[in-house]
Amino acid sequence: MKEILIVGLGGFLGSSGRYSLYLLTAKTFAEKTYLSTLAVNLIGCLVIGLLSGGLVKINQQSSLFLITGLCGGFTTYSTFALDGIRLLKAGLIAQFILYSSLSLIGGLLVCLTGLYIASKA
Repeated sequence: MKEILIVGLGGFLGSSGRYSLYLLTAKTFAEKTYLSTLAVNLIGCLVIGLLSGGLVKINQQSSLFLITGLCGGFTTYSTFALDGIRLLKAGLIAQFILYSSLSLIGGLLVCLTGLYIASKA
């Protein structure tokens, strides 16, 4: 239960940070809100790389708060990128290609499916 609260607090801060960044960029790039998503994804990837790479030594609870909670709440793309790099480092090229392809193409397809279903309801 303690671990869930730690992840939840990190997730709250990450999600709040994501929305705050959106508000900042929405003023500057009103018609290009995708730039906010791009910024969040790139920043999240940098942060999860720094944390996972050991820039700061962290224990299990700090990892749950910072990596799973904060980065996960800020952007799941950072976790996607880290998982992909781990597959590549392990030499699992076929799994990397399948994982990346299914994540990108599959995500777009199921989002499109959801939009279609919602439009028919």
